[in-house]
Amino acid sequence: MIEVIFAVTTTRWGQETVGIRKSSRLLILAAALSGTLTAVPAVGHAAPALPNVGVPATMFGKYEYAAGDTATVTYVLVNTGSVDAFKVVINAGGSGEPWELDITDWGGVGPSDEGITIPAGGTVHVKLRGTVTASSANVGRVTIAYGFGGANGDADESNNIGSSQASVPGATGILTGQATHDRNGDHRVDPGEGVAGVRITVVGHFDIDRTATTFTDSDGKFLITDLPVGRYEVRVRTPDAYWHDPVTYADVRANEHGPLSLRLYPRV
Repeated sequence: MIEVIFAVTTTRWGQETVGIRKSSRLLILAAALSGTLTAVPAVGHAAPALPNVGVPATMFGKYEYAAGDTATVTYVLVNTGSVDAFKVVINAGGSGEPWELDITDWGGVGPSDEGITIPAGGTVHVKLRGTVTASSANVGRVTIAYGFGGANGDADESNNIGSSQASVPGATGILTGQATHDRNGDHRVDPGEGVAGVRITVVGHFDIDRTATTFTDSDGKFLITDLPVGRYEVRVRTPDAYWHDPVTYADVRANEHGPLSLRLYPRV
């Protein structure tokens, strides 16, 4: 049997389909190179339309809470896709940190709930409620972070997570640390490796209205007391002979005093 393949060629009389022996495949190549071979387009299937769920805003009901308070968090959910998003629930998130809001009411979008529908082009507000834990008072904040998704997919999952935090003020703590130069390169702090005269300035983040400055002592150590718990920007200025990144960060907690280690390098 002679195997025949088919091609569509263009002539001055129009298009016609011709059979070509398998052994004559070179003729097809020649026709393609000469521009006389007309390609037959492949028949494909369009990808199904998908919703596009996003979280443009996540907001606590108040700026400040106390441990034991009930807090409400509103998630603003949008669907910028061309089809409805069905059975939208929380499908990611939860840090597991002890200062995370302890959810008591998932607002119908919990991982085991039926979920909600967000119409194409629509916006839906979802309210979660929970308890501010005792650990939040230790770090000065209560946090939340969750991601959302529907049962019928999502065109872009990069914008599906919303996070926020609120203050839990009242407690104070200390910030301690040491600035050193590893002169012998053994990756340990040996006697005499502390660097004196490093200026340390802390500036409160979020809504902590507190700034303080001190200098390291002859052992390179420093201590700043009576700081409201929370996150601080730490600004470092070394003597001329040394270098350290000018800005770093530290958390001040009520019952933890882990020292901040500042490793200095000689300027070259």
